Amino acid sequence: MIKFIFTTLLIIFFIRMVAPTLLRWLLGAFLKKKMRNGTFFYSTMHQQQQAQQQSRQGNGRANGDVKIDYVPEQPERKSFNGGEYVDYEEVK
Repeated sequence: MIKFIFTTLLIIFFIRMVAPTLLRWLLGAFLKKKMRNGTFFYSTMHQQQQAQQQSRQGNGRANGDVKIDYVPEQPERKSFNGGEYVDYEEVK
């Protein structure tokens, strides 16, 4: 019974005191490394720029051009001849 209580107290102490400090230190080290390498913001921007360049090179069109491959047929629209009118009284 004492072993269980001691283990429970150690787990609670770890979760309450050590885990936040450890996670904060690990996250800080990770962010510092990414900032030092310049890959924290650069990686996503670089990937987007590469994708844009590949799309421009692949189809030979400039940015902003629109290409329509297929235009579906529009169903015939019936003209609206009016509707059903309902009399009402305004209550004040």
